[in-house]
Amino acid sequence: MNENELYSIDLQFIPPVNWFKISIKGKYIIFNSFEKWKKMSFGNRCTLLGGNGLVNLSVPIEKGRDQKALLRGIKISYLDNWQLKFWRTIISCYNRAPFFEYYKDDFEKILFKKHELLVDLNLELVLLCFKYLDVNKEVIMDDEHKYPHLDATDHFLTPKLFQQDPHPVTYHQMFSDRFGFNPNLSIMDLLFMEGPEAKHLLSK
Repeated sequence: MNENELYSIDLQFIPPVNWFKISIKGKYIIFNSFEKWKKMSFGNRCTLLGGNGLVNLSVPIEKGRDQKALLRGIKISYLDNWQLKFWRTIISCYNRAPFFEYYKDDFEKILFKKHELLVDLNLELVLLCFKYLDVNKEVIMDDEHKYPHLDATDHFLTPKLFQQDPHPVTYHQMFSDRFGFNPNLSIMDLLFMEGPEAKHLLSK
């Protein structure tokens, strides 16, 4: 396996647009299941754009976000009916988006599964997005911590700084007449708005 074909990145929940812009590089993408849980990350959250501005969705996890554990051990909490709330929010944001009807069924199906582990939910959603982006990517789950982590310079992949990316992917968004363009939202925003054109925009 050629090292130039490898890219290591953190496994996120329906990640931001630029996560995919980075991760489509190379033939292989590596997720480190022994990564320490980061409470200030997109590991269990994503950001959308709704009629009242930015919307943050967060998957509840057992033992709370402050726990010290490995990503592979983080379990999803179902004490609250978060899946229904999530889906209603997504419909509210994108029901009128041009490609929502084409993609919504698969997203709904995965979100309403009762995954025990967060890593399994994230992986299934990421693979679905690769499918819609027509990206042929071989995924490696690094269970032995063999490969390096994502370069720390990619700081815009965290919730605190994600919209400070100097080279965002730009496209027409819902509610842009009210809020202007909001960079680096969840990949759902790009897919629901641009459909098959999303891959081309990521590859520019």
